[in-house]
Amino acid sequence: MFAVTPFLALALAAGQGVPSDDWVVASGTGTCSVSSVDFPDGPRGFAAGSFNCGLLTEDGGLTWSPIRVVPDQGQSLLWAHAASADQLYAARRALYRSGDRGATWSQVGGWDAGSGGSVFDVAFPGPDRLVLIKGGQIWTSDDAGGAWALTYPGEMDINFHELHFPTATIAYATGGVIRLGAGIGTVLRSDDGGESWNRLDFPYGKINAASFVDVDHGMAAVQDSAATFGLYATADGGRSWQALPSAPPGLVNQLRHRDAQHWYATTYQGCVYDSRDGGQSWRQGYCDPQGRALASLSLRGGAAVAAGNDGLVLYENRLFADGFEASR
Repeated sequence: MFAVTPFLALALAAGQGVPSDDWVVASGTGTCSVSSVDFPDGPRGFAAGSFNCGLLTEDGGLTWSPIRVVPDQGQSLLWAHAASADQLYAARRALYRSGDRGATWSQVGGWDAGSGGSVFDVAFPGPDRLVLIKGGQIWTSDDAGGAWALTYPGEMDINFHELHFPTATIAYATGGVIRLGAGIGTVLRSDDGGESWNRLDFPYGKINAASFVDVDHGMAAVQDSAATFGLYATADGGRSWQALPSAPPGLVNQLRHRDAQHWYATTYQGCVYDSRDGGQSWRQGYCDPQGRALASLSLRGGAAVAAGNDGLVLYENRLFADGFEASR
């Protein structure tokens, strides 16, 4: 007998009746409303969401098993990260870590479930180095979360919810808010790994999602009023932005890229799109018939996986070889 690797198993299954469409609705997700999904660069992934629900996968995201995430705390999780196959992180008001694939959890740092401000994102730019958004502030730790230093104290109308580290030293924080019917966007840049932050001019509206290919090139999904959306790109490290000619319809809430040309986007309306020309044009891959919103998108496991409300998880039904898409 020989062991069938997860990705080989998927390839065999693809020849035995798996739908040939680019996207397949995953199974085993139940009714978990996922807010964040992540992979440690392999087939075993982790998702967390509302009412402490969680999901684990062993096959790259095609099938899932439910778990309870931080079950002793009555919180809906905003963020999830798989640092490895067994070491998982999750957060809402506080940051939690599991070293046994979600069986037990411990609190990281001095915040607890009653502390003010949600943990929106955490980055891991180096060994034992963590950078964290909590409320409108940014904190850093150099000892795996034991002690924290405040590096951005927060300002009025400066809101952000995503961290981007194209290198260990160059970083961005992006986000914004809708106020009095208008979008206010934020781009912060750090050139020292998150120790200090400078605000860059961004007059185009609230940033709902962003991603950076490298220190200079990135894309942002913008909302400049309650129902007006668009995409902007930068080629000079966020100092200037240019509107792209097209965008997926609706509110884009996640952007990810494989390279400078191949991008993915998910929407609040429950659709996933991709672009093969750097965001100049977009192709619809899947729209949920029930209109369940998608909230998170990960490419780290190989195939793209998008997850959202009421058990909706989508698996990108393509074959991969050595990290590159095989022709279909």
